[in-house]
Amino acid sequence: MKIQTLAFVILVLAVVMAMCRDPAGRIGVIVFITGIGEVFLGLAAVMALFQTIGSIGLARGLLEHAEALAATTLVLALGTVGMTFWLFVGAWCIQLSVP
Repeated sequence: MKIQTLAFVILVLAVVMAMCRDPAGRIGVIVFITGIGEVFLGLAAVMALFQTIGSIGLARGLLEHAEALAATTLVLALGTVGMTFWLFVGAWCIQLSVP
């Protein structure tokens, strides 16, 4: 890690910690982190979904089609559960931070 990167990380952490001193800033930081997490989880779920849909098209037999459909269902279910969990964790953190 270069010294400039370390200085930038320290600067960003200082700004975030200064924002967290105020309740409105604390909520803003929580909403931002929750939103970034939702974007990453959604992107990962969509990328996995494209792979499983592609495997439906590449399937040759009935068993491979069933396996691809089961994988697609699993990806949809896990993506939904993960994103919902992350959203509720963010809402819970906001409830804890509001006096």
